[in-house]
Amino acid sequence: MSRKVACVLGFLLLGMVFSARAIPAQQLKIGYVDVERLKNEFKDFKDAQEKFNRQLTKWQSHADTLLNQIKVLQEDLDRQSSLLTEAKRQEKQQLIILKQKEYQEFATNILGPEGEAARRERELSKPLIDKINAVIQLVAIRDGYSLILDTSGGDVLYAKEEMDITNEILAQLNK
Repeated sequence: MSRKVACVLGFLLLGMVFSARAIPAQQLKIGYVDVERLKNEFKDFKDAQEKFNRQLTKWQSHADTLLNQIKVLQEDLDRQSSLLTEAKRQEKQQLIILKQKEYQEFATNILGPEGEAARRERELSKPLIDKINAVIQLVAIRDGYSLILDTSGGDVLYAKEEMDITNEILAQLNK
């Protein structure tokens, strides 16, 4: 009985080996894209970045103006401190404190990590990043890629240059 079981198992194993060889192995097609390069060379993304940078320059200029006003007020107080009455000195110190609060609120509300500048940058870049991702997906499906990696993070240590499809994605984006 055990000899029959061994023969049956042997035939089953042999059948599995031959059937596995008969089924063609699915080819993995892998590519990579440098998303940072896409952002730098995709015209719409560059335009959005320039628009954001112009606004950021205005915000930074306003912040610099506020800081300069604080500096001038503080220098003024330091220079005149011995000539001022206590009431006038406190008045100037209160003005400095108000300007510092104004600057701090501006810095937090506009330039802070959750401020207007960060929101504006996300607002401008999100539709373009979505477009980049859509084009990558379109090319992946059209050309039969199983996997597309992003090399801009530096996590891919080696890949053949012919696997780089960045130029193809850029061409699609800039159409």
